[in-house]
Amino acid sequence: MTLRSALPVLLAALLLSACSGWQLRGQTSVPNLESVTVDGASARLRYTLEDRLEPAGVQVHGQAPYIIKILDERWDRRTAAVDDRGRAAERELRYEITWQLVDRDTGAMLNPPRRIAAIRSFAYSPDNVTATSDEEDLVRTDLFEDIGYRLINQLANASRKIEP
Repeated sequence: MTLRSALPVLLAALLLSACSGWQLRGQTSVPNLESVTVDGASARLRYTLEDRLEPAGVQVHGQAPYIIKILDERWDRRTAAVDDRGRAAERELRYEITWQLVDRDTGAMLNPPRRIAAIRSFAYSPDNVTATSDEEDLVRTDLFEDIGYRLINQLANASRKIEP
C-alpha cells in the first residue's frame, strides 16, 4: 500500500525536476549580449541592473549596441489594512516597469514592450514612524532586486531571439 501512495509523489517529483523552465529564485539567466545601455531608468534601478549584469559578463555602458529602454517606472503605495481605530496598520507597495530592447544601429524594437510588476506589504505603525520608514526602505530595496532579477530573465529570453 505504501508503494502505491509513494508512486504519485515520486512521479510528480520527476516531472518537476524535468521541467526545463523551472529554476530556484535568485538563479538568473544570463543574457546572450556582450553589452547593453540602460536608458530611462531611475538611478537605483540602473545600479541594481549593473550589479546583476556585470558579474554575469554583460557590460553596461552608454555606447552598447543594444539599449534596454525603461518606458515607464511607477511606484504606488496604499493602505492595505487598518487597526481597530481606523488608522493604517499595513501598507502595500507596488513597483511596476515597462521595458523594451532596442537595437542602437537600426532603432528596431527587438521585443514588444513588456510590463513587470511586484507587490509587497509591510506592517505600518503610526506610533513608530522611524521604524516604519526603515521598513519601507527595505521593502523598496527588495522590490528593486525582484524587478531587476525578473527583467534580466526576460532580457535573456529576448536576447536568444537575436541573430548574432
